[in-house]
Parts: sequence; structure tokens; C-alpha cells
Amino acid sequence: MGKTSEYLFRSFSGMFFSIFLPIIVIGSLILFVRIAKLTEVTQMSAGEMLLMYGYSLPTILFYTLPVTFFAALVLTLNKLSNDFESVVLFSFGISPSKLIGFFYPFVLLLIALLMLLSLGLIPITKQLTKSFISYKSMHAVLNIEASQFGQKFGDWLVFLESKEPESNTLHNIVLYNAKPNQEQILVAKMGRFINEKGVLGLMLSNGQAYSIENDTVNQVDYKVMKIYDTSDYKPFTYQNLKEYWASALHDKKRLKDMVIFLAISLFPLATLYYAFAYGILHPRYQKNYGYAAILLATALYYGAVSAIAKNSAAASGAFVLLFTLVGIVLFYRRVQRRF
Repeated sequence: MGKTSEYLFRSFSGMFFSIFLPIIVIGSLILFVRIAKLTEVTQMSAGEMLLMYGYSLPTILFYTLPVTFFAALVLTLNKLSNDFESVVLFSFGISPSKLIGFFYPFVLLLIALLMLLSLGLIPITKQLTKSFISYKSMHAVLNIEASQFGQKFGDWLVFLESKEPESNTLHNIVLYNAKPNQEQILVAKMGRFINEKGVLGLMLSNGQAYSIENDTVNQVDYKVMKIYDTSDYKPFTYQNLKEYWASALHDKKRLKDMVIFLAISLFPLATLYYAFAYGILHPRYQKNYGYAAILLATALYYGAVSAIAKNSAAASGAFVLLFTLVGIVLFYRRVQRRF
């Protein structure tokens, strides 16, 4: 089966990459758009945007590889059937079960890769992403530029005429805060950022505070005023993989993530028999349901796993087992006993 294996591998790999590469390109474009939205809040260099993309790449690969494998396998088998090449293989004594055996090593290798991505790399890169965004958000507050509109400090819109980076001194500052029934304006000749026990603040000097409420304007002159960034900020703490997944014992969301990751990692094995059940056919006597099988099996598996994982890990495992057994039964009824 040496030349046959080489031919099967060449046919499958060509189909796999023809599906995988466009999906990765589309996913990358969507991801770059999402990353670009972050630049509305904080400045990022091209290198930092690539770093953010690298952090998200394991997640993209994890969700696209199993679906791509399933789709490529179904379409490869469809092509062999439509070209009557599968009939030739069966006439040479190569049964459908032997063809499945050829793909088993690829399935096991893919499962190992998916588990590495989901249980290893994704938790690490997700935490690195949160750490990076937390750092950039904090740094953006301290990096308010002169003569630029739309900059924020907490709930306040900030505008300043000039800035001395060396001494951290701001000149001619205007802050504006709008509430449902009240508007507040702070004007100061000078100011500087402060950090008191980990809380960022802005100390203003020699200015006026205006409060506008119900057509009434109140003015207060002040020598020194401190305002603080009251936005909800939680310091980031990194967890190693052991600590990260150990929290699934008491964290339902973490347990759900683990169950979904494991279930999707087993998707290539769970759908292997579906691929052969609907990929192999006699084109003269059977209709081609390959595309429908790809869409329905993927939607059912991903949707059911996501829904069931919220309530029970055991039920999710039972569903994966039942889903796989149904695929085996369909394979033997539609393909094995006929060819």
C-alpha cells in the first residue's frame, strides 16, 4: 500500500492546505481589525501589533485545524469517489477500514497538537495578552499627549496645551466630565500625574472648578486639587499551567473551558467515521451529502459541546462518545457493508 498511501497523502494534503490557508488569512485579517481597535485607546507600534497577533495565533489554529481536517477529509474522499478512484482501490482489496487505518496516525497527531495548543499554549498566551493590555492601558494614562483631543483619564476627557516629559509637568489643562444631570469642568494652569499606593491620580494647581446643573453654574477656585482614576482596575497576576487548570476544581468557567478544549481536541477522532460515511459514495447511485455533512456535523458538535459543558463535564464526555459511536454505525451501514 506504499504508492497508494503516498497518493492518498498527496491528495489529502493538497485539499487540506487549499482550505486551511484561506481560513487563516481571513481569520488573521479579522484579528488585525480587532487589534487595530485597541489603538483607539492606546498607542501601539507595528511590532506590538504583531506581538498581539502572535498571542492570538494558538487560538486561531485550535479552532480552525479540526474543522479544516474534517472538511478536507470529506472532500478528498468525495473527489476519489467522483473520479471512481475509490472503486479501483476497493477492487484491489483495500477496504474502507484500511483507508481509515491510514488516517489514524494523522488523527492522533492532530489530537496531540490540539491538546498542546488548548491546554498549554492558549492559557499562557491568554494571560500574556491580558498582561500586555493591562500594561498598555496603564501606560496610556501616563502618556497623555499635548494638543490632542479625545484623550481620557478615568471618566474625564483631558486636553492640555503643553507637557514637559522630563519633569512630568502639564500646562494649561482642561478636564471635562458629563453626567446625566450634571457637567463638570476643571481648569488648571499646571498639573502632574501621581501614583499613590498603586492608584493613579492627577494633581492640579491654581485653577477653577465649574459645576453646571439645572442651568446653574457653580465656580470654585482652588490652589491644589487631586483627582483619581476611578475606573475598575484589577492588577494582573500570572498563573502557571498547574495553578491555571487546578482552579477548574472551584471555578465553573475554567472547568467549562477545559471541557470544551478537550472535546474540540477530540473532534478529529469523533468525526473520522462521519467523513468516510459521507465522503465515500458511488456517484452513479448515491447523492453527495458531503458538504451538508460537514456543516451539520460541525455545527451540531460545536454547539452541543458548548451548551452541555455549561452544566456537566460528564454529560459532555457522554455526548462525545455517543457522537463517535453514531458515526461508526453510519460508516458500517453506508460504506463498509457495501464496499
